[in-house]
Amino acid sequence: MRAPLRHALVSIATAVAVAAGATTAVARKPSQPAAKAAQPAAKAPVTALLSAADDITRQVAALRGLPPKATLQRGVLTRSEIGAKLKERLDKEYTPDEVRSEARVLKRLGLLPADADYGKLLLDLLMEQVAGFYDPFAGKLYIADWLPLEMQRPAMAHEIEHALQDQYFDLKRFAQPIKDDGDRQLARSALVEGDGTMVMLEFQVQAMSGMVSSEQLSDVIAAMGKQLLSSSALNDTPLFKAAPPFLKETLMFPYLAGLNFIAQLKRAQPWTRIDDVWRAPPSTSEQVLHPEKYLAKEPAVAITAAPIAALGARKELRRDVLGELELKVLFAEALPEAEAEKAAAGWGGDRLVAFADPAASAAPPTVVSLSAWDSETDAREAEAAAKRLVEKLVGKPLAAATGRVADPNGDEWSVERRGDKLLVLFGAPAGTGAAVAADVWKSWKVGG
Repeated sequence: MRAPLRHALVSIATAVAVAAGATTAVARKPSQPAAKAAQPAAKAPVTALLSAADDITRQVAALRGLPPKATLQRGVLTRSEIGAKLKERLDKEYTPDEVRSEARVLKRLGLLPADADYGKLLLDLLMEQVAGFYDPFAGKLYIADWLPLEMQRPAMAHEIEHALQDQYFDLKRFAQPIKDDGDRQLARSALVEGDGTMVMLEFQVQAMSGMVSSEQLSDVIAAMGKQLLSSSALNDTPLFKAAPPFLKETLMFPYLAGLNFIAQLKRAQPWTRIDDVWRAPPSTSEQVLHPEKYLAKEPAVAITAAPIAALGARKELRRDVLGELELKVLFAEALPEAEAEKAAAGWGGDRLVAFADPAASAAPPTVVSLSAWDSETDAREAEAAAKRLVEKLVGKPLAAATGRVADPNGDEWSVERRGDKLLVLFGAPAGTGAAVAADVWKSWKVGG
C-alpha cells in the first residue's frame, strides 16, 4: 500500500506562484498596493540560465551554510519535456489501479467531484505551477526554459536548496512513499519545502543589495511570508483557482505551513538549528501546524485496524491517516473555515480504511474512520463537525437516537462517539451499519 498520490507529487515541483509571490513581496513594501502587471519578459537563453544556476548555487550555499559536496547536475527543459518528466515519476510510483483507488475514496468523502479524472487533474495542476524541479532520484536540477530569468531566480534558489538538502540529508528518504500514513509524508514534505521556501525568501532579501538593514531583515522576511501565506498569487492561475479546495490545501501545505514551521523554529537562530530538525523530522501535520507540539515531541495516537466481518466479501481497498490538516479540510466541506480548524485542532490520531466489493469496481467504497482526540471536549467538537459533514453528503439529517442515516442508495452512514474516540462510517452496505460499527469498536486497537 503506497502513500497518497496527492502527497508524493508535492515533492516533485515547486510552484511558480510561490516564487512569483516572493518576487512581488520584495519588489514593494508590504503596505503598498500591487502595481499593474507588466508584460512578461522574453525567456532567457540556455547559457544565461545555466550561468545563473551556478551563481545562485554559490549564494544559496553560503546563505544556508551547506557547501556543495559535489557538482550540481542541471539541465534546461521545455514545458513539454518537464511534463514528460513529471508523468514519468507518476507512472513509476503509482499504477493506474492505485490512482483510481485513491480517487474512489476521495469521491466517497466528498473531496473530489464524481466525474474528476484524478491523475490528470493533479498533473495539470503541477504543470500549471511548475518552474522547474530537482529530482533526487536522478540527482539533477531541471530548469524551465519558458520563463524570464528574473522569475527563474527565486525558483532556482528554492530548487538548488533541494539539491543541497539531498547532498546533506538524502532527499530520497523524504520522497519515498510512506506506507499507510499520508499525514506523516505530508509532515516530512513540509520540512523539505518549508526549508526551501525560507531559503528562497532570504535569497530574495539578499538580492535587495543593501536596501534592507540587518535590523530590518527579520521583519521583511516575515512580511514576505505573510504575502505568500495569503495565497493571493496562487488563486490567479486558472486551474489552481478552479481546483477542489482539498487539492489546493494539501498541495500548498508543505510550502506555506512548512514555511511557518521553519520560521517559528529558526527565529533568530542560525540555520544549524534546522539541520537538527532534519535529523528528527516532524511526524504529523499537527506538529507542523503547532510547532510547540513538535518541540514537545507529541506523537500521534496509533490506531490499528482489523478485518470487519460485517462487511462480508468487501476487501480492503486502501488505508491512510488523514491527520489534523486533512480533517480540517474535510470538515470545511460543511463548516466555515474557522469552525473547521477549531474542530480539527484537538486531533490525537486517526486511521481511515476503505473497503470495496471486488465485483463492483465502479461502486462507491465503504470508508471507515476511527479517530482519537486530546480530550472528550475535543472529541465532542469533532463529532458535531462530522455530523454536519455527513448530513451534507447524504442530504438528510442523522437520526437523533442512533446517529445513523441511509442515503438514497440505501447505504448507511453514521457518527458515533465514545469518550475521546470518534467513529464515522461513510456508506456501509444497507442493513450492516450497526454491525460494522460494533466490529470496529470491538476489534480496532487505539494506542500502544
